[in-house]
Amino acid sequence: MRDLDEFEDGLIDQFRNHPALRGVTDLPQEELQNVLLQRRFLSLACTMVYDLAIDLLTDERSIRIARVIIREKYPDNTSPGSTPSHREDMMADILALGVPRETLVRSRKSLATSACVDTTMELIATAGDSAHADVELLTILRLWGEVLASVEYGELWRRIGPVLGDKSVFYYPRHMHDATSHPLAAASPLSDRLGLRLVQLIDSREARERFHETEQAVFAVKMAFYDQFLPQTVLAGPWRTP
Repeated sequence: MRDLDEFEDGLIDQFRNHPALRGVTDLPQEELQNVLLQRRFLSLACTMVYDLAIDLLTDERSIRIARVIIREKYPDNTSPGSTPSHREDMMADILALGVPRETLVRSRKSLATSACVDTTMELIATAGDSAHADVELLTILRLWGEVLASVEYGELWRRIGPVLGDKSVFYYPRHMHDATSHPLAAASPLSDRLGLRLVQLIDSREARERFHETEQAVFAVKMAFYDQFLPQTVLAGPWRTP
């Protein structure tokens, strides 16, 4: 699995060095708010992403893992309805960062954000029709929803951490939790449930190829999402490795 980890590490490094993430500490407040509000729409789509993947998975163990993960996003450890969901926690952090509630209420998905959500759903639908559907679907869930999400939250935390500190109810806990999903070679039931099952399912050369191609597709979707926050002069430059 080390070669798969090396491949994934290369994508992670490129993603972390996307100019919009690398330069997050220098963003004007209004632009930072735009990034957070648009990223919120990806989080809102997370449940839909998992539900579609669950519909299309054929491996029962994978289905159970996905069910557990999606339910963790809606904790209810006390009386029913008394615990905020992760999405509500995100909204609380965004408001605590000074985003006016009116701005949040009036925010809408940009064309680029809508394309990111739509393309992700299409990737899942296409993966479900593959001969290696379970490998592709778990790869999407893990990279899109955990590994790259951890990178995003980690980079954003460099900017918002000094403001929120230990009062953060979403960004810091999610960054720390999702960071445990890497690498594949060290996957365990405690650190990376999706990764552990993925390792068990990648049992052929073709399955490894599908892993590579699926990761590249997910990487491209996430990179395109952050491209929307760049000036056209940066987009036209040679900063991204083909």
